[in-house]
Amino acid sequence: MTSHVVKFLRQGDPKYKTFFVRRMQQLACGERSRILQKHLKGSEALIFETYLEQKSGFRILWTQEGDNIVVCTKKCPASSCLMRLIDESKSRTARQQLPESLISDLRNDNLLHQSTQKERVLLDVFGNVSLKLYEVKFHSISEIANDNWTPRLHLTEEERDVVEADGTVLVLGRSGTGKTVCICNRIEYDRQKYGQDPTFSQLFVARSKRLCRYVSETAGINEHSTFQTFEEMIRDIDTTIPHIAGKGKDRHFLPSQRIDFQRFRQEFHDVYAAHSTKEVSALIAWTVIRTFIKGSHEAFQSSDGILPRDSFSAVEILGKNRCRIPVHLREHVYDEFLLYEKFKNDLGLWDDCDRVHHLLLRFDESKRVDPASLDRVRRSRVYVDEIQDYTQIECLVFFYLGGPGGLFLAGDSAQSVVEGTEFRFEEIRSIGYFVAGSDRRDLVPQKPKTVNVNFRSHAGILNTAAAFLDLLFTYFPGSAKQLKKDRGLFQGSRPGVLHTVNTKQLALHLSDKLKGTVVSVHDESSHYWRQALEDYKLVYGIREAKGLEFKSVMILNFFQELPSYLHKPWRDLLLNREGLDFEVKHPLVGTQLKLLYTGITRFIERLFFVETSSSIAGDAIVRWLTTSSVKKVGPAAGRHEGHRFSGALATRNNINDIESMSMTADEFLIDGFNNAEMAESAELGNHELAAKARAHRLSIKFRLDLVPLQQQRHPSNDVNDQSIFEVKGAQMMESLTTEGLLFEVLNIFYSISSFVSPHAKEELERCFISKIRSRIHSCEVLR
Repeated sequence: MTSHVVKFLRQGDPKYKTFFVRRMQQLACGERSRILQKHLKGSEALIFETYLEQKSGFRILWTQEGDNIVVCTKKCPASSCLMRLIDESKSRTARQQLPESLISDLRNDNLLHQSTQKERVLLDVFGNVSLKLYEVKFHSISEIANDNWTPRLHLTEEERDVVEADGTVLVLGRSGTGKTVCICNRIEYDRQKYGQDPTFSQLFVARSKRLCRYVSETAGINEHSTFQTFEEMIRDIDTTIPHIAGKGKDRHFLPSQRIDFQRFRQEFHDVYAAHSTKEVSALIAWTVIRTFIKGSHEAFQSSDGILPRDSFSAVEILGKNRCRIPVHLREHVYDEFLLYEKFKNDLGLWDDCDRVHHLLLRFDESKRVDPASLDRVRRSRVYVDEIQDYTQIECLVFFYLGGPGGLFLAGDSAQSVVEGTEFRFEEIRSIGYFVAGSDRRDLVPQKPKTVNVNFRSHAGILNTAAAFLDLLFTYFPGSAKQLKKDRGLFQGSRPGVLHTVNTKQLALHLSDKLKGTVVSVHDESSHYWRQALEDYKLVYGIREAKGLEFKSVMILNFFQELPSYLHKPWRDLLLNREGLDFEVKHPLVGTQLKLLYTGITRFIERLFFVETSSSIAGDAIVRWLTTSSVKKVGPAAGRHEGHRFSGALATRNNINDIESMSMTADEFLIDGFNNAEMAESAELGNHELAAKARAHRLSIKFRLDLVPLQQQRHPSNDVNDQSIFEVKGAQMMESLTTEGLLFEVLNIFYSISSFVSPHAKEELERCFISKIRSRIHSCEVLR
């Protein structure tokens, strides 16, 4: 049963539960009467319907999958939109690229057991995720009517390995591989396992409010669960546990006094950089301060919550892979940090590390003075999505709340784009050792479990995303965890590239042909682009949109808006002119690669790279994406051979030909079939499009009827035949012209040219063709 059925049964009227059980028992016994197995109208998929009760409109929709029956419910009437979604879901399921080759690869990579059989993934009608299903045995159908009925969540072997793992679980996977779905399933699994305990409680945390809302809607809210942003969680803890007594020990963190990265850069770094070093950017300095000097668990263990200078400067303490800033710059960065602390304290300001460190001290104090307050904030299980967005001491808060063994954490270090956070999954395990102590090593998190099948993005986008990841891993080794290559379920079109596009023209297309496309930009530019695109609402910063997915995405001016001093490094990187010391010279490019990867992987169906004007980096990326030559990632003479990508990763397009670049080949065919079906339908939603479809269909049929005659060596010269062709052709061309199908008019003209008299051909040329050619020429001039 789908999750929609289970929700209906939990909340539904007992009377309809009884009706539902009766229908299920009939189906389970093999009954297939017309009442039970009526084909669902409006859907091409083999979906059947049976009413629970004619008067109420509730009905069961079901289909056969092997030996199983998959059941969902719907209240009448079923809309044409739902029918289309069902058909699209079945079509996507049928087109899955989980063939034997993929199963073989997964087995060879030890990601599937050798005995595992190919299992088709059923897709949710309402999104690009696997369908959430519950198992109900035929012999236990009568139990559905019980108030305490709880069906078992249906999971594949791979999903069960992740969801049912013991202790603190780390889930690592690239964008779109179902990490958030794993969290939702784990929340459900824990409820089924521990829900009868009145003391059981759950907390889900993410930085994004949108992501919290999505998980709460998917997993469902009950008396055990809370869904909060990290900021909301910190505020709740702050108001619940006692403050530290004693003069100077307690602090109040007023929002107006908070320093974030923008304030750090504008009010401190840009002013004091001359006293430190110009070799270190504001972002690098901020990241080192937040992640290591103040945000590491080693810093928390020091008396003042700050990592000592000698511990920061010594490579053996943090390690060169963990803190990748060159050793010769560490003294300069620490000097800048000391200046920053003085600046901050003199003005009574604070940053997130100050607040989290103080909160952790209050946790320790509460153990002594008010243990009951800790019970009010602790949870049996804590689930965190996008774990790569947090520093070590922020992760320590999660351990304090859920305890070692009570966490389920999911993320992707390649999407570590929160300003000031340098994340590695290894640091989570080191926190586990710190919290568990020497006596409870069994509570230390296991090695991360990985998920590799991508539900969101098709092969067209995964190839592009993989190319940027290879740049990241080649030139910034250790900056993110390398995984096995993502496997997409579907084939798909390459991204489109639009270069030197007029902003007004772009705004026009976003209000018409590209309506609904999300425009993804640098976060600091989002306000500007909303206005520049004529108050277009769907403009998001890349960081703002992280964790979400959209049907169509446009990455706008990512390269043109890069700092000017990084344009040439980006060009040299893309043109393979750089060596393996690139990270030392240009560390910011690593952050930008992660940001770009995050932006690319937001989309489901269509992706466009758009640059409104020419720039050094922008011109280089257009060439790199659209060149057909073999790409080699990594220095030609270096140690790292890199990967090769045959052919272009993206297609350069014309802004005036947006439709042709927005569909994959199979989508183009499906769209044609849909138009043809719409032309036959008596219930039309758009009469203008239907008229075009009818005219186009009749024209194609007419041309197909001419094919056998065209293949004859000596077409008929009969005057009557010529007259028929002339009249029919003229009528067809007039109808097509009325509907604006000008290229089809040309097709008809060339098809009948050998069958009509010279005079008729001349008249058709004068009345139609010369005017059409003039209009087409005008359009080309405008382009």
